[in-house]
Amino acid sequence: MNVITVKNVSKLFNGVKVLKNINLEVKKGEVISIIGPSGSGKSTLLRCLNGLEKIDEGIVEVRCNKIGMVFQNFNLFPHKTVLENVIEAPIIVNKIKKRKAIKLGEELLNRVGLLDKKDLYPSQISGGQKQRVAIARSLAMNPDVMLFDEPTSALDPELVKEVLRVMKDLAKDNMTMIVVTHEMGFAREVSDRVIFMDKGEILEDTVPQKLFLNPENSRVKLFLQKVL
Repeated sequence: MNVITVKNVSKLFNGVKVLKNINLEVKKGEVISIIGPSGSGKSTLLRCLNGLEKIDEGIVEVRCNKIGMVFQNFNLFPHKTVLENVIEAPIIVNKIKKRKAIKLGEELLNRVGLLDKKDLYPSQISGGQKQRVAIARSLAMNPDVMLFDEPTSALDPELVKEVLRVMKDLAKDNMTMIVVTHEMGFAREVSDRVIFMDKGEILEDTVPQKLFLNPENSRVKLFLQKVL
């Protein structure tokens, strides 16, 4: 079953087409990685999927209740503790009682390995830990689909693994995920499909083994030669 269907979607910024006739189907439980050079429209596509950007042409059909999103730069509330960051939305948006929200928040922080940091503030934890809190915060809304917009690109290399480990665990639990990433190892190992974008277009959409070992498009070949 498709949880998201994108049909002939285009997006313009200041008259320039940054997405050109995008077609995409996302099935329940799929992990899709989107790779490609900077400025190719990857993040814009994610933002169109969850309504943060309005499309100019085409259709985005969403057949699920909630889409969660994890951003590159965490976006945590600096004046709230780790636990308060996680439970804020369930209490305010979902009207969950505070005691129940705290129990949920502690379970999710334990899941991402940060229960011992629950009373600290964002300024007191590392970038990798902040990103794991951001993942827990998104999971607290019980999303059907998780979008990740370059979740490790703002992190020091030694902190990347801890975030990818949490994402791999989510994939094992059959969370539907769309991940814009520069982490080729993650894309190759965890994804059901890998999409390559350049200049606002999808040039390849196939299984990891085919894309990384035998890409059809010459632009994809050139990109992989540079990054691998």
